[in-house]
Amino acid sequence: MKGSERTQVVEFVKRHVIGKSVVAPPVTTDVDGGRITSTYEEDAVFSNLTETANGFSFDMTTLARGTRYVRDKKRELLAEGTLNTVRVIRYEMTERSSSGKLVGFARFISSTNTQPDPFFPAIFLVQMSLERDRLAVHETMVGYVDFVAADGSFKPVALDGKYSYALEQNRLVVRYEQETFDVDPTTLRRTPTGDKFPTQVSQEIDFPMELESV
Repeated sequence: MKGSERTQVVEFVKRHVIGKSVVAPPVTTDVDGGRITSTYEEDAVFSNLTETANGFSFDMTTLARGTRYVRDKKRELLAEGTLNTVRVIRYEMTERSSSGKLVGFARFISSTNTQPDPFFPAIFLVQMSLERDRLAVHETMVGYVDFVAADGSFKPVALDGKYSYALEQNRLVVRYEQETFDVDPTTLRRTPTGDKFPTQVSQEIDFPMELESV
């Protein structure tokens, strides 16, 4: 690809991301010192690419399905809440003249979770770049959101993420890694939670032929 990084990223998103659907297999995570276990899976669809004079935007719609469990006194898992929700996240990126780099933000513009959704509303600072024919997206949460603790209370937590979009055997593969931080709500100072999360790998799927003809 030739041209500015914005031109290259927009071309990559047009050709390989917009209109695509990716699916991630179920994963299991343990947080809050192992007192909360969650199992979930997620699908994503990318749409609504819009170019501006010096940037672009697009939407990622995700369908998450899962359950959050807490451990009782016997260390047995008890279902505590659902993670089922449909979210729409909008990315809005700008090319900075001073550096030629793409910076912007991602924000949750809708969610069907009524528990409430800990990520709604939430805003991330975003950097995008092409690295060896893959799109790298780095997200840093602004402030914090409310995570549910094992005792049912809420605690301030921030989440940072790294996405990698790449073509593998002519199909889009998206890898996502996340890190969480306990946040002091007064100073906004961050401390790593130490929780470990597996890499989420989503792969492009095709819609069934009978659906395409409807």
